[in-house]
Amino acid sequence: MENQNPAANPPASYTWWGEVPAHLVTRTRLAELDLPRQPGGPVRATISTRDPLGKKATYDLYDLNESVPTTATVAQLAAAAARRTTGARTCEQCGARPEIPCTKLDGWLLCRACAHIARLRAKQKEAAEKATAATDWAARLLDDEHLAVVAVEYTHRPPSDTGKARTPAAARITAIDTAGASLYDTTLRLVGPRTKGVPEGAVDPEDALAALREILAERNVLVWDTEFTPFFDALRRLKEVTRPDPFPSGYKRQQAMLWAVLDWRADLDPRTGQHHMPAPPTTAERTLYLLRQLAGSPAVQHLGEAPLPGL
Repeated sequence: MENQNPAANPPASYTWWGEVPAHLVTRTRLAELDLPRQPGGPVRATISTRDPLGKKATYDLYDLNESVPTTATVAQLAAAAARRTTGARTCEQCGARPEIPCTKLDGWLLCRACAHIARLRAKQKEAAEKATAATDWAARLLDDEHLAVVAVEYTHRPPSDTGKARTPAAARITAIDTAGASLYDTTLRLVGPRTKGVPEGAVDPEDALAALREILAERNVLVWDTEFTPFFDALRRLKEVTRPDPFPSGYKRQQAMLWAVLDWRADLDPRTGQHHMPAPPTTAERTLYLLRQLAGSPAVQHLGEAPLPGL
């Protein structure tokens, strides 16, 4: 039996129209139907967004399936239809006759499907322009003889008994140049020396970081994005590490690759028109391989002397 206590079942709340189910509509939308209707049940949800003037607004949403006809007679409906001076009820692209008025977009009266397609095409055009810029960016990086591609791979520990994530036990940091030659490959301990789960061969981070800092001192650095955040957080917990950040600072000394790859792939969600987030390459070799793809370089069979793992 449905709970009749409104407080126990508060209306759902949305923040953008794309997530609102098709059966939830505003009072205005019900009245705009070719055969207008009115709410026949309670408010089932709300949406907080911006109105056509750009101001913040909250709209009540009703269930279309609970709506009832308005009091307008058939004669009144026919008279209203006769007074219309535009073909607002017919899509000028596909000829559909939707129940609600068509949307005017770029001079066309369009049904919801055609309007959505038109907006997607505009997004795709914009994405294609950004993809070209990403290719130019990658080509400039590949021409930088001082570039170091840096990546981190973690050795994770099981969560605590309460389910809380633990600090990674170790981090393998690798750095290569644009030819694929290794500059640095060391596994650093990120927990106390007696902590379980530290892989064999993991070294004390203080000296290892000093060596990495020296290697990167005269180089520009390319990373994926924020994958080093757990690394830095772990280092700050180790009191014996006095200088946790081995990367150079300064204008454009560090570059993040994620956003260029996102633009270059131009892979849009057909529902929202937003970019799909690309998966991280994780290793330095794969990051360099992806950079070469962005730059339009021919695919390589190997990087450095060793083949790519897993291929």
